[in-house]
Amino acid sequence: MAKPAQSRASLSLGTSLSVGRISELAAKAAPSVDDSNGRVRVEARTQNLVTLTVVDHIEGAELMRFTVSIDRASGRTSSRTQITRFTTKSGVSALMPESKRKLVAFSAYESYLDWFVSGVVAEDPQAIVTLVSGE
Repeated sequence: MAKPAQSRASLSLGTSLSVGRISELAAKAAPSVDDSNGRVRVEARTQNLVTLTVVDHIEGAELMRFTVSIDRASGRTSSRTQITRFTTKSGVSALMPESKRKLVAFSAYESYLDWFVSGVVAEDPQAIVTLVSGE
């Protein structure tokens, strides 16, 4: 079954910062997100993986779950985000093909990516950032 295109949106980066520092920056970006669709919350954090959710403001229901995985090889730290669980918009969009449906709280995920990249680039201006938009 085809998944919504937005569910493939991701961020990859390469940096000279340590694995621990990238893990800290990934967690630190979460409370900075101010989005009308939901707030980003850190669910679990280890040295190599940060699991985050977007929850709605009213009921606290999980709208999206995504991870930031972090590795170190050849003197560089690499990191990648991946959406692992999501909710699609209902109503008229339910009549659209699955691949064209929009994700609830996608704007909160995009805002999180902006904050995360800003934090990394502020400390390592030579960081290589690749964004896959999912559009």
